[in-house]
Formats: sequence, C-alpha cells, structure tokens
Amino acid sequence: MTDDTEWHIAANAYLRRLGESEYAAQRSRDKRKAFRYSPSAYMRDLIDCLNRNDENGFKSRKMLEGYSSSLGV
Repeated sequence: MTDDTEWHIAANAYLRRLGESEYAAQRSRDKRKAFRYSPSAYMRDLIDCLNRNDENGFKSRKMLEGYSSSLGV
C-alpha cells in the first residue's frame, strides 16, 4: 500500500462520517417526502482535493474548518 492510498482511505472515512452527519442534519430540518441532500461547500472542497490527490490541501482545509464543524465531525 502506498502513502497515497493510506491518506485516501482516511480521507474517505472522514468524508463518509461528514456526509452522514450533514445528511442527518439536513433531513431533520426538511420533513418533505421529496427531500434532496446537498453537500456543503466545505465537503465539496474536500472532495475536490481528494480528486486532485491534494493531500496538503485536504488537510489544510480540514484543519481550518473541520475542528469547528457544528456537526461535530
């Protein structure tokens, strides 16, 4: 396993937890049958970093905003 693979695994696990938390928060606010989940700009930025294989960008973005997440992820 390469180092790239290891950080991808950790990043995917974080994004999964973040997505689950965001989904639950949005779902609790929107009781309509036709609910549609929309990822936050923060999550979209992290996914973009993952797609570009930008480990430093991902970690920087997470450090800046992840610890202050209102979702507690």
